[in-house]
Amino acid sequence: MEEISVETLKELAGHETGTCISIFIPTHRSGVEVNEMHDAILLKSNLQQAAKTLTARGKSQAEVNALLEKGFDLVNERSFWNTQSDGLAAFVSENFFRYIQLPVSPKEELYINNSFYIMPLLNIKSPVTFYLLVLSRHDATLYKGDNFTIQKIEVDELPNGMDDVIHYEEKGGKQLMRRAGAGTGRNAVSGTSFHGHGAGVADDTMYLLQYLKEVDQTLWTEVLSTSNIPLMLAGVDYIIAHYRQISHYKYITGESLPGNYEYEPVATLYNLAKEKLAAYFYEPTRKALKNFYDQTASGLSSYLPQDVIPAAYYGKVSDLFVQKDEHIWGHFNEVSNTLTIHDQKEANDSCLINKAAVKTIMNGGEVHILEKEKMPSDTRIAAFMRY
Repeated sequence: MEEISVETLKELAGHETGTCISIFIPTHRSGVEVNEMHDAILLKSNLQQAAKTLTARGKSQAEVNALLEKGFDLVNERSFWNTQSDGLAAFVSENFFRYIQLPVSPKEELYINNSFYIMPLLNIKSPVTFYLLVLSRHDATLYKGDNFTIQKIEVDELPNGMDDVIHYEEKGGKQLMRRAGAGTGRNAVSGTSFHGHGAGVADDTMYLLQYLKEVDQTLWTEVLSTSNIPLMLAGVDYIIAHYRQISHYKYITGESLPGNYEYEPVATLYNLAKEKLAAYFYEPTRKALKNFYDQTASGLSSYLPQDVIPAAYYGKVSDLFVQKDEHIWGHFNEVSNTLTIHDQKEANDSCLINKAAVKTIMNGGEVHILEKEKMPSDTRIAAFMRY
């Protein structure tokens, strides 16, 4: 899956002449929908509808065929449809075709204008990241996730459980041995080495702490020393408590996932972690809304489209708040500073919410897409201004 960077958004936003076609469809990772090419059929349907619309607007069949050729080529690429995520965006204009696989399922939409429609991409721009460390006596596994996905981070030197760091001890009359050889941790190869720690009954807590210190030191050296993003712990209570005490990392979250997750599916772990971290994901928007409400009396906050839309064009907007899946139809003349808004879409109208979002991003501002109940006042667009 491609990261939706500011550079990607700016590239798409830079297409503001001629015919620009934006298509958003939900897709499937597996199941009958993949086997029967449902997603490809849905893209084909949208391309066919685009062709009808363009023909009705006066384009010749040859022009339409040339414009949509790469889109129809993608429809017939079987291997592509076998490796989908949860959504797909396709952008088509003269001499330009680009698709982006999305980690969320978008509302199906076909948008034909003189610029691309990028609002659904803003939901997944610059995702908020976190680490998840799953700890048990037998294993330690590090994941990196964000608002939408999670993946395992391979750390070669990370020990394979307590026995991997206890070279030799006597415990209850049994000898514990560590595999050794050309490497350590996950690079170790078979072999046996013996290193005495003295006589006496082995202290289980000492073994555990030794193991956790090795985990922490390895993660610190290999991954975490240059990081400052939250780390959530998953494991039984006493292991989590010990790890908090010995860890070098300052950004361990107060919330954790208590329990034995050694054999838990990654998808389950991710959903549990994401639920606990909901407030963390929302924090940038919460701060932006606080600024909006704190500055209401100063004139820097507005929920009036006639104020917000021109301000976005002129680079005045610091934070733009827009209602999810909503449109404001009309057009804005940047030269004459003339704004026209229509209750329903008319010929040659643009989505002014999309235009305002594009301008805000191009000018270094942030765009926050909110559900209706989270929006400031009863409006589809609002902004906190720089000046």
